[in-house]
Amino acid sequence: MITNLSTLKRKFRPSLKIWNILLLVALVFAAFILPVLPLALHRKLFSIVYTFIYISAVLSLDKRPTSLLVLVAVTIIVEWVSGILGFNMILIFAKAVNVFFFIVIVFFLLKQIATARVVNAEIILGSIIGYLLLGIIYSIFLTVIMEKDPAAFNIVQPGIPAPDDQFNVSTPLYFGYVTLATVGYGDIVPLKPYTRSFATWIAISGQFYIAIIVALLVGKFAAQRKSE
Repeated sequence: MITNLSTLKRKFRPSLKIWNILLLVALVFAAFILPVLPLALHRKLFSIVYTFIYISAVLSLDKRPTSLLVLVAVTIIVEWVSGILGFNMILIFAKAVNVFFFIVIVFFLLKQIATARVVNAEIILGSIIGYLLLGIIYSIFLTVIMEKDPAAFNIVQPGIPAPDDQFNVSTPLYFGYVTLATVGYGDIVPLKPYTRSFATWIAISGQFYIAIIVALLVGKFAAQRKSE
């Protein structure tokens, strides 16, 4: 019985790598390509792309408890309902569910990396995915802040302003990732105490994530080489 379970696990492992690659591609598309597409196309693709991210995020995990499967089902339903109805309260609730789902996925990814015995392609892909998910989590918070409190940030506008909906998608993603990487170009400046505090937290959490992940990967790789 144990041998059969081990055989099944080995057969299933390659699919985990495939789902990690697909999730990484979907995240890159959602974070860097989708915001610059024409607004009409963006509206059609948003729910589809994020639905694929939800599914591939769960399937890329080595362990998937029943509660996580329920959560991804709820997240998908809320995402599509909010996109169809478009009510303000439903949209805010959908963003909250998105944040909670992505936080849970990052937690499972970190746990998977911490408990892994060897450093392989899946672990490295998982560490990259976790970083990209952090940027998306922060961009959701920033989207709500920029929509509800326009005076919270001073944003330098180009000569021809983008449409409001497209602006609300691309700007939070840009500021989230730039702050996460501690680049800080200065074209978007937090003006209020809570947005400055939030920007500081984004920068610090980005550095902590990199430091922790690098320490874990180096430690596991060193132990792996020593055992060999």
